[in-house]
Amino acid sequence: MNNRDKAWAWTAGLIAIHQAEEVLVSVDDWFRRVGTTGSPWLDRHIDGNWMADHKASKRLAAQAAQTTALMMAWRLSRDSDLATRTLTSILVAGWSAAFGMHIAASIHTRTVMPGTSTSVIPGWLGSAIVMRQVRTLTNSADRPAPPPD
Repeated sequence: MNNRDKAWAWTAGLIAIHQAEEVLVSVDDWFRRVGTTGSPWLDRHIDGNWMADHKASKRLAAQAAQTTALMMAWRLSRDSDLATRTLTSILVAGWSAAFGMHIAASIHTRTVMPGTSTSVIPGWLGSAIVMRQVRTLTNSADRPAPPPD
């Protein structure tokens, strides 16, 4: 396993921890109990989203699609430190935003939205650790290209 593969493994691990919670606990069931997240946009996003569905089979299918997309991104970028750093950083930043959304919805509704526990731990601290690991493992992206011969 080379360093770029390790960077992807760190990223996939962070994502998998959070997504496992969402597969195990239905956001749709929670949403039906609380009525609203406080954000019309988020309410619309949850309604009809397979990752939030009442049926575990749909949540698993959504997870399988996300895993497939992650594997495709890994395959496309694994030969480049810069591509690996860019794609993994975008993914970690996106999941960090999702962590914030889970925490904000939980605070607003005074309940615990499914996904909140893994938004706290590993959550933003985990994201910072993964970003540091990705930066360390893809350090050739920091070096300028050698001059042409």
